[in-house]
Amino acid sequence: MMRVVLLSLCVLAAMAPQVALAQSYQKYNDGLVSVTAKKVLEAEQGIAFDVCAQLIRQEKVSPVEIHLNFWRATGGILGQASAVMLPEMSAPRCQRVALEGNAAQLQRWEISRLRYQR
Repeated sequence: MMRVVLLSLCVLAAMAPQVALAQSYQKYNDGLVSVTAKKVLEAEQGIAFDVCAQLIRQEKVSPVEIHLNFWRATGGILGQASAVMLPEMSAPRCQRVALEGNAAQLQRWEISRLRYQR
């Protein structure tokens, strides 16, 4: 029994750094493209977002621009960022987007929209 408890604690200790990095997660789907964004803390205590896009149905699409909005605790907008990707069916395409400016004021964030480029 003691071995099981010790093994469980070792597994939790190994997973703790990865769990601490994932602070929040959002998913957006427009029927053609599925987008996920995960907030992560970088080594310098900066904030970045891992944004991934994948086609849901087989169709030829142009690159998609994914917009993120960042909000202060007071409700005012802190900033915006975007990532441009060409999604595929086989696997998600991912890109890391760093939050510029004062990340300490970040209260909430959202995937605000998708825009297909020509």
